[in-house]
Amino acid sequence: MDRKKLQFVATGLVMMLFGITMVVVGTINNFIMVEFGVDKLFIGLCASVLAFGILLGSFVFGPVTDRLGYKPVMLAGVVLILIGLVGIIYTKIVPLIPYLFFLIGLGGGMINGVTNVIVAALFPENSSAYLSLLGVFYGVGALGFPLTTSVLLDSGLTYQSILSIVSLFLLIPLALVSLVKFPKCPHTKPIPMKLYFGFFTKPAILLVGLFLFFQSAVEAIVPVWTPTYLKETFLVSYDKGLFAITVSALGITLTRLALSQILKKTSPYRVVFMSMITIIGGALLLEFGNSFYFGLVGIAMMGIGLAASFPVMLSFTAGFFPSNAGTAFSMVIGIALVGNISLNTFTGYILDTFGIGKLNILLILFILVMIFLLKIIDHKLLKNHDHVSKKMAG
Repeated sequence: MDRKKLQFVATGLVMMLFGITMVVVGTINNFIMVEFGVDKLFIGLCASVLAFGILLGSFVFGPVTDRLGYKPVMLAGVVLILIGLVGIIYTKIVPLIPYLFFLIGLGGGMINGVTNVIVAALFPENSSAYLSLLGVFYGVGALGFPLTTSVLLDSGLTYQSILSIVSLFLLIPLALVSLVKFPKCPHTKPIPMKLYFGFFTKPAILLVGLFLFFQSAVEAIVPVWTPTYLKETFLVSYDKGLFAITVSALGITLTRLALSQILKKTSPYRVVFMSMITIIGGALLLEFGNSFYFGLVGIAMMGIGLAASFPVMLSFTAGFFPSNAGTAFSMVIGIALVGNISLNTFTGYILDTFGIGKLNILLILFILVMIFLLKIIDHKLLKNHDHVSKKMAG
């Protein structure tokens, strides 16, 4: 295996840990409630603290990466996740649990950002394709952790044993990253705070960040609310409604695998535009389909449509900011996570007030806004790429 492929595999294994990070609360919440005698409110606190950790990690990784390089940030992120998981296994102090989830979130936010930056740097000519392939590793972690936990629980293992196995697995990417030599960041001087905050005024940061603001929200809304939609619309059990999470996640993961080839041959802008149309088609099928299975097909379509935006937009960002990719990624991913949290909360309020039937209307409205932003990104940034790149580098 050549060096670049080895670097990619190591980076992919680290990204897999971010997939685990995103589902860790939902996967082990029963263990926490039984082991520590806490209620659902405490679980909600842990989820909020995890999200805040991811958000903070996303905003801070960029300047640190631009200053210290890729490897220290990746190692620090993996170690923080490892400390958090091991702490949850062995601690007997209940008030410590949210802080451990914060460490997991902080480490997850850092590795999510830095792994994307590394892949964009390794494959500048086809970064959107390889960023899609990196997303497959994320999907493996997000799908594999709860599935493996369920299988091992059925076989008689305890949660502590399962988390111990996962913690041991973390040693593999930790060792691999320690041994593999990664390329140096193009920017090696500390970024002044004035320049750092000045990035928020850059058109590319604002437009791409705002697009991902809505993208990240829709990615969160689909798995959170579609199970309830299926349950209440088609009168199925909530257990059957949970198939919505599986089909949407599979749609994203398998499509990103296909996109790793498609984006080498097809315009990324065209791929994202067609992805938006696919999401609208899925929402319409979910709205007007007359059976539970049509609903699942619609949700799968939405998963397929959600796959392209993040890798393509991060690829655009790397092209606009070649000398400060870490900081730029930090900004747009951070803005995306703010959208995830705020629009998910807004959606919860709307659905609680007006009913779950408004879900597809909200999703279509969000996608229409994204199509509008995509058009602006195409006309204002992509068609003047050389001019914009020189201006932003200066």
